[in-house]
Amino acid sequence: MAGREAFSAAVLAGGFGRRLGRDKASCPLAGRPLLHWTAEAAAQAADEIIVVRRPDQELPRAEGIAWREAVDQRHDRGPLAGLEAALGVARNDLVVLLACDMPLLRAEAVRVVAEGAAGVEIAMPLVGGQAQPLLGAYRKAVLGRAKRLLDEGEGRLRALLPLAAHRMIGEEALRRADAELVSFTNVNRPGDLERVAAVIERGRGAARAAAAREGAE
Repeated sequence: MAGREAFSAAVLAGGFGRRLGRDKASCPLAGRPLLHWTAEAAAQAADEIIVVRRPDQELPRAEGIAWREAVDQRHDRGPLAGLEAALGVARNDLVVLLACDMPLLRAEAVRVVAEGAAGVEIAMPLVGGQAQPLLGAYRKAVLGRAKRLLDEGEGRLRALLPLAAHRMIGEEALRRADAELVSFTNVNRPGDLERVAAVIERGRGAARAAAAREGAE
């Protein structure tokens, strides 16, 4: 990973999953907890993985994926509180923030977002004309501003944009890393689990078929 800025990836795992009907981080998807899909992709790109959890939450451990935990002391206050917790413990100046319900996340997309933060305090993807703060990159310099916003009752990550030097990353750059932008797929409802599981199974089937063709040659 020489030649580029070291960065941390922080996965927000403390959501209650109210629409899903269960804790998101431990919810099974295609044979493994939802958290593990995001953490595995992040681990392929970042120099450090942080998982932000609720004070009373126990995370499903993942063999082969090392992470440090950060406790969100303002849980249920929105993703800005998760960013506060992550920036407070990160070993690197730059942190790419992720949700635990991004099972189709591509490591290449994480790298593109991190690289987009060169010279700015925040880099945020813009997909379909909408800012995507989860899969955004944030520097430790914004921590004080995040704390002030939280103290004022704000919980949205987008509220940081007017207060920081930032860059919006357009779809053209993102598609070079993730042609279909599947990294931005979220699991919010039971039907989303079924839909994403089908996508994963199709990918596994394609991989098995490709391996069989190579073995026959």
